[in-house]
Amino acid sequence: MTRKTRRARIEILVGGLFILEFLLLIGLRNQSSPIIPHHLLLHTTFEFISVVISAMVFAIGWTARNVKNQRSLLLLSCGFLAVALLDFSHVLTYEGMPEFFTQSSPETTVHFWLAARYVAALALFASVIAAVSANQQGDTCSPVGRRCLVVAVLLAVLGFHVVFLMFPAVMPAVFSSSDGLTSFKVGAEYGLICIHLATAAILLLCGQRSLVFHRELLLAAVSVMALSEVFFTLYRHPSDMYGLLGHVYKVIAYALLYRAVFVEMVVAPFQTMQESTSHLEAVLAAIPDLMFEIDSEGQVLSVHASRPEQLLVPAADLLGKNVADFLPETALQVSREALSEAALHGYSQGRELALDLAVGRRYFELSIARKLEDTVRPQYIVLSRDVTDRVLDRDTLRKLQLAVEQSPSIITITDLDSRLEYANRAFVTTTGYSLKEALGTTPSLLHSGKTPKSTYVDLWRSLNKRIPWRGEFINRRKDGSEYLEAVQISPVLDESGTVTSYLAIKEDITQRKKDQERLDQLANFDTLTGLPNRILFAERFVRALDQSRQSKRQLALLHLGLEGFKHVNESFGYAAGDALLVNVAERVIDALRGNCIIARHGGNEFLVALPMTCIKDVVHMAEHLQATVHRPFQINGYDVVCTVSIGIAMFPEDGESLDSLEQVAAIAMHEAQEEGRGLYRFFSVDMRSRSARTLRLESALRTALESEQMLVHYQPQVAVDDGRLIGVEALLRWNHPELGAVSPAEFIPIAESTGQIVAIGEWVLRTALLQAREWLDAGYPDLVLAVNLSLAQFKHPGLLGMLETVLAQTGYPGPNLELELTESVAMDDPERVVAIVESLRALSIRLSLDDFGTGYSSLSYLKRLRLHKLKIDTSFVRDIVSDSTDVSIVTAILSMSRSLGMITIAEGVETPQQLKVLRELGCEEAQGYLFSRPLSAAELSLWLKQEAARVSLVVAR
Repeated sequence: MTRKTRRARIEILVGGLFILEFLLLIGLRNQSSPIIPHHLLLHTTFEFISVVISAMVFAIGWTARNVKNQRSLLLLSCGFLAVALLDFSHVLTYEGMPEFFTQSSPETTVHFWLAARYVAALALFASVIAAVSANQQGDTCSPVGRRCLVVAVLLAVLGFHVVFLMFPAVMPAVFSSSDGLTSFKVGAEYGLICIHLATAAILLLCGQRSLVFHRELLLAAVSVMALSEVFFTLYRHPSDMYGLLGHVYKVIAYALLYRAVFVEMVVAPFQTMQESTSHLEAVLAAIPDLMFEIDSEGQVLSVHASRPEQLLVPAADLLGKNVADFLPETALQVSREALSEAALHGYSQGRELALDLAVGRRYFELSIARKLEDTVRPQYIVLSRDVTDRVLDRDTLRKLQLAVEQSPSIITITDLDSRLEYANRAFVTTTGYSLKEALGTTPSLLHSGKTPKSTYVDLWRSLNKRIPWRGEFINRRKDGSEYLEAVQISPVLDESGTVTSYLAIKEDITQRKKDQERLDQLANFDTLTGLPNRILFAERFVRALDQSRQSKRQLALLHLGLEGFKHVNESFGYAAGDALLVNVAERVIDALRGNCIIARHGGNEFLVALPMTCIKDVVHMAEHLQATVHRPFQINGYDVVCTVSIGIAMFPEDGESLDSLEQVAAIAMHEAQEEGRGLYRFFSVDMRSRSARTLRLESALRTALESEQMLVHYQPQVAVDDGRLIGVEALLRWNHPELGAVSPAEFIPIAESTGQIVAIGEWVLRTALLQAREWLDAGYPDLVLAVNLSLAQFKHPGLLGMLETVLAQTGYPGPNLELELTESVAMDDPERVVAIVESLRALSIRLSLDDFGTGYSSLSYLKRLRLHKLKIDTSFVRDIVSDSTDVSIVTAILSMSRSLGMITIAEGVETPQQLKVLRELGCEEAQGYLFSRPLSAAELSLWLKQEAARVSLVVAR
């Protein structure tokens, strides 16, 4: 509660009592005051309360003499000692009380009453006067004076008792049984009112001056005492209403008086102590340092930690412990040295120690001071300040100093007149000047005279604006050699923002410049042919495109793909291939007109841009380039002939940027390569559609296996002579949810080019073997499963391991598995193919050569391979009934296979006439729609049960 709030409450209380008294006086003015029932009990109760309060005022004031030895407080407390004694006698002599030591009478009662009231009024008046005058003269009282005052008070009380009890006649009359109060009594009461009002006036005039008691409460007590005396001027009988009201107001006044003394003597010091304690706690809480109190042996007596995370252990666990119990050895040694220094000199400062806390390593600075208290063991206050940031800053500054000094870059500091104030070691190394020679000089010491004057003008323009400047100088060393220097100069500002110096960071970039020129060459030109690379080509192409756009002329982008390059590499080596590319580049450059742009696109491909052109000129240029490239090249003494396929894209019809035109030109080139060698093709919308479908198929193929879109169908293979089932060929099918059935001729090449055929092929083999295993178990022990093997699968290093694993997991016998190789696979790398075939034969796996007669297999090579079967391509079977040439070819194949010990099987047999011719020519096996189309596993299982007999009937016919 604030002082203003307390004051307002006191004023409300006094004002309320005054108004209440005013109303009571008006209400009782014309009425005879009634006698209060049980007045004796009420009177005794109120008076005893007054006696107790008076005694408590004395007790508090007398007890506080050692805290506040002030005359005003002593006068007040001793005065109320007398008041307590006189009021007690007043109670005992009241009419109706037992006669303890005299006869009860109103006269004696009133005499004691008046004596007590005047002693109280005078004590209050005297104490206030003493308190006000104490501000100038002091307010202390000696022990002898205190004792004398108490003795005087007791003697005065004794004198009152002697006079009132033994010589009552000498006292004036104060009460009449018929008339009530005498004029003397009334006058005496008004005298009391005047004394109280005088005391109140003094309290009001002293304002906020510091007093020994609570001013507002004491003022309220005095005012209520004055109000109570008004009632005692009006009663006609001691037991009427006025007397009772007077006692009520007196009790209230005494309570306020007690409160005034109690607040200042007990409550106020206690509050002050609490405030002081709170202030001390706030100060301690604001101190960021750890504070300990320890004795000379290092035992912790108290701990203050505003940041507990800085402690090694919780504060509660430190009390009573010795520092040796929780400090590591190094920190303990530092602490003991600091404690010894404090014991010797009274304090110790500046020692640092490091502790590994939960938050990491922290550094602390110790400050120790010896306490001045007399104790058995000297005690010390220890402040432990976290100086981690300072230590780290110091280490950082040291590292920075070392880094600057050891930096490979030149670092200098000059004053505002450009005189050198500092230079690091790199300055001496680079320039050849020692610091003694350089310090105090200006940068003109290094000038070569070749740096443009505009550079210095720009430098000072920036520095005068307080803007860092970057640039390059051509400087001269002490030995006269020149070097190129990259410089950054920045103004250094102090705390007020004033420029104090200039910091320069310099670097010798002479070699870097040379390297950069070389890098620019490498970055923009092909290292082999010297042609612009794609980056430089793109820059030049954009300019040419802008010219064509402004002139509204066409621009052509030609994508050249050199054919035969791979054969040269494999036949003559990579050096020969590089020489071929250089010769091709030279020929293409010679064939182009002046405004054409050329670049090597990578590998064996080139880009040519023809700006400001037309279709006719483009055709002429494409034919000219093909003719130029087609002329023989001399490579290692051999004439090498190469062709070039060209894809052509036109601006603006096919695209308006390099990326779009390059994309469609590449599509056109691939179309030209697929149609044949040495062709050129202009881009068309159909090409984009085909390319888009290829890309879509390539993307969809990646998830085809996971989404179970792939299927394996099986086509029966039968013996030509008796129609006996000898095997089935596993054929891959793809049913896309949106594209429908995708032809193997379309997606197999995509799978091979992207490398996905390896995973797909393994899945086909595993699926087919599991199914064939079921058929073997169902009673078809001689069934042979034929599975196609692509070039990518055949060349994969894990082929043999995969086959061994799958055969072992499925339990399928190796002799019942037949792998079909195309002629392109067999002829890819003859020596390697022979080695792989030998390994496959070791697994008892059969091998057949698919589509025989469409490639370029040699008889000697076939003999080395020792294959089990040759498959006659369907192109020779289709017209075998009507075309004698096909009959001759098939006859030759059959004769050759018999001579090599191989079986032959004809593909694509669709009619009985074809089958009849093949039987007459001696072909052993056949497959085709005449016997069955490719079937699913379930369909083939049914075919095996129900339709095998039909094949025998067909063969019989």
